[in-house]
Amino acid sequence: MRHSTLALFALLSSASAFAPAKISTTHRSQSSLHAVKNDNNNNQFGNQIEDAKNAFLGTVTAATILMGTLAPLPDAANAATAAPAAPVAATATKTAPSKKAEPVAAPAPLAAEKATVASAKAAFTASQKPITDAKSAYSTASTTSNSAKKGVESAVKKAADLKKSLISANDKLSQAKRKQYKSNNENLINVLSKTVESTRVQLAEAEKTVSFAKSAEVKASKDLAVKKSALESAEKTGANAKKALASAEDKLSVATKKLQAANAKAAKQAQEAKKKAAEKAKKEKQKAEKAAKELKKKEQKAKKQEQKAKKDAQKKADKAAKELKKKEQKAKKVAQAKADKAAKALKKQQKKQKEIDTAKRIAERKAAEAKAKKLKEAEQTLKALEMKKKNAVVSEKRSEASIKAADAEIASAAKKLADLKK
Repeated sequence: MRHSTLALFALLSSASAFAPAKISTTHRSQSSLHAVKNDNNNNQFGNQIEDAKNAFLGTVTAATILMGTLAPLPDAANAATAAPAAPVAATATKTAPSKKAEPVAAPAPLAAEKATVASAKAAFTASQKPITDAKSAYSTASTTSNSAKKGVESAVKKAADLKKSLISANDKLSQAKRKQYKSNNENLINVLSKTVESTRVQLAEAEKTVSFAKSAEVKASKDLAVKKSALESAEKTGANAKKALASAEDKLSVATKKLQAANAKAAKQAQEAKKKAAEKAKKEKQKAEKAAKELKKKEQKAKKQEQKAKKDAQKKADKAAKELKKKEQKAKKVAQAKADKAAKALKKQQKKQKEIDTAKRIAERKAAEAKAKKLKEAEQTLKALEMKKKNAVVSEKRSEASIKAADAEIASAAKKLADLKK
């Protein structure tokens, strides 16, 4: 094991080797703060700055030692480089060695860069706790400073109020003394005098309290400045560690890209060799596939010719069937036309016969109406003649010749009526 590893373990065995100095955050009362001298504050501030510097140096030392332990040994690297030559020499001479040398493992790729990144990460991690502690101390000091400021404000306000009360009490006492000769007010004067004296004592105490509070505020402000400086120092250390980590990561990224490029180049060469080996098999395969394609082409051509012959025969058969169908449709159309023509002629004849029948019915109706009219007229004439004859017989004014003539007319009218009725 390397001496640096032993040194690392020795340093890490002590917890205080790299730990940042703790900043005291003990709260003090106003009286104790007032009692502490300014010289102690300056000494404490200097000590805290020195402790922060020591913490940063300790962190950097630990990171450097850790990086040294993780880095590969030069002898091991040389042995790893020279190791592959041994089997070649043994093959050339064809002599088996008495003892096989143990192969030395080659350093892992990017081991140094990764170790640097790990070291930078450790340093960055170690720098974070002092920042957290400094922030906590600064927050406490800030709270104390704010509390001291509020204490000063409260004490000043109380003193001002007591001053106002003292002035008011003095005014009242003066008025009471001026009115003493007019009225007996000894008791009131005594009371007001005691009030004035009591208020004056309270005011003196309040002014002392103001002085103490202001001293405490000054003390808290100085302590806050010390904590702020310590925080800024710790944050600066953290920022430097962060930059170192970013730099280490960038270097690792660059080295990774280079390694990837080298691996890609080797892979490309292997791929090209594999490609050349596969090209020959591919050409043979293509040759066989070409022969198979030619045979398949011939088979497809013969199949197409057969299909074409079938299609041509089918087309001829379809054409003959279409022509036959056309002829049948034409004959059917001619027969249909003749049938339509005959039907039209029959329909025309039926229409004409219907018109004749209609005209005949109309003529018969008219004849029947005329006959009925004549029959009615004949009946009326017969009735008139009979009435005339009857009148002539009743009156006996006519001669027999007239009666015979009337009978003849009646007979003629009766005959005509009988003919009409037939």
